[in-house]
Amino acid sequence: MAYVAATKTGDVAPGKMKAVEAGGKKLLLANVDGAFYAMQKNCPHLGFNLCRGKLNGTVVTCALHGAGFDLKDGSAVNPANLIIFKKLTKNAVTYPVKVEGDQVMIDV
Repeated sequence: MAYVAATKTGDVAPGKMKAVEAGGKKLLLANVDGAFYAMQKNCPHLGFNLCRGKLNGTVVTCALHGAGFDLKDGSAVNPANLIIFKKLTKNAVTYPVKVEGDQVMIDV
């Protein structure tokens, strides 16, 4: 694994998320009070784009079924809300992030 530049720090405001690509992987990058977190972009539940969801602290909630994932470790903190189709909500994959100068670097 190697750190690669994903975006500039100013491109993701605090409390916001952005889709980025690093090392050929499509990822979600979030800025939580100046700390950056990277996680797989698509929900591990049914593959919906998590960047379209809601960020509350370090928890990203999928807009499609309400599954919530902690950016710190990818753990599923809220199960998907489905009435008809029940499928286990798996944990999301997270990636280490560091900032060098004005570059956000992700270890992919």
